[in-house]
Amino acid sequence: MKLSGVAIGLCSLLLTACAADAPDAYAVKEPESTRLGSSSTTTTTNSRSSQKDVEPSVTTPTSVPDSSPTITSQQAPDEEIANGPIAPYRGTPVDPSVLVAPQLALKIDNAPSAVPQQGIQEADIVFEELVEGGLTRFLAIFHSQVPEFVGPIRSGRSSDIPLLMPFDGALFGWSGSNWAFRRLLETVAIRDVGLYRNPAQYWRKDDRPAPSNLWVRSAQLLEKIEDKSSPVEPLWPFRESLRKDESGREILGVSVNWGSVEVSFRWIDDQNKWQRFQNGNRHLALDRSGDEVEVAGQNVIIQFTKYLLTNEIDGNGARIPVAQLSEGSGTAWILKDGQITEGRWVKPNITVQTQFVDETGKAIAMAPGVTWVLLAPRDTATIIDADD
Repeated sequence: MKLSGVAIGLCSLLLTACAADAPDAYAVKEPESTRLGSSSTTTTTNSRSSQKDVEPSVTTPTSVPDSSPTITSQQAPDEEIANGPIAPYRGTPVDPSVLVAPQLALKIDNAPSAVPQQGIQEADIVFEELVEGGLTRFLAIFHSQVPEFVGPIRSGRSSDIPLLMPFDGALFGWSGSNWAFRRLLETVAIRDVGLYRNPAQYWRKDDRPAPSNLWVRSAQLLEKIEDKSSPVEPLWPFRESLRKDESGREILGVSVNWGSVEVSFRWIDDQNKWQRFQNGNRHLALDRSGDEVEVAGQNVIIQFTKYLLTNEIDGNGARIPVAQLSEGSGTAWILKDGQITEGRWVKPNITVQTQFVDETGKAIAMAPGVTWVLLAPRDTATIIDADD
């Protein structure tokens, strides 16, 4: 995508598009046929096995005992290097039709009342960003597979625009926001498929408190939208062998203190994944049957990001932060294969994807699989070493 005058003018609107959730235009009740535990299916399924490990604590945050009756574990992608079409955001083998499939970006809640989320474990890429009150929200990118349902869906923030614009033509599902954010969406190459435009594909669940109770029929939403997709390009290179990066250092994991939530990722060597924890507990999500599965990834990127506090406040009186993501560079930690590599992130302008490079300026190759990108404020991340 070429940088245009319209894109340059976006910067004048970004700070005014940060208001907290506006009242939703629709309060659609959940139909009986779509409740959790129904026989709904996803376009693709992951193999899972039982695991009940508990994170060794780095600090001593308050935690709630895990009493979930059914927990399964997502296995890492097949590590065999295969010929044929490769998912551009995962680096794993896919059917050729996936290469021109639409990109679906969904804004997902991570407030305490939002956990466990549903469907987030199926995303190819998940961005985590700071919101008001020291909490976080997710911008999840679905491309190689799309779950039948995803939730809870929440409102957009102006920080989402620099993240979304490089996903040229992506569909964006969200719950609603202020007029300035809606105006931003109208000026960029992002297709709004949120609650206001597609109310029939969203509903509110009876077993969750508002506003963390809005769900989307994500697979059905894609079927209803006219497909205008073009081939998707990879965001970063993927490694071509199973050999570990010689420049990496082996670690146990990383921890990020967002303020009101502490997030960590721990390396599980026999499953080739970074398992995610929140406040000392395993982060769990719901699969299509309503069973709890562990949230994990093969790559974790800590992109140290500057935030500004706007003059906008949420319903509790907290000022709303906005990430400075339109352009720039900074420090980045790249975690893969049980190792950490210190590099830099570089974003020349708002329309291009952020690149992650080493000290020589060469793009860092990722491991095939799911990638989490944490837009962490400075001085909030800690490396977890073997002696911690």
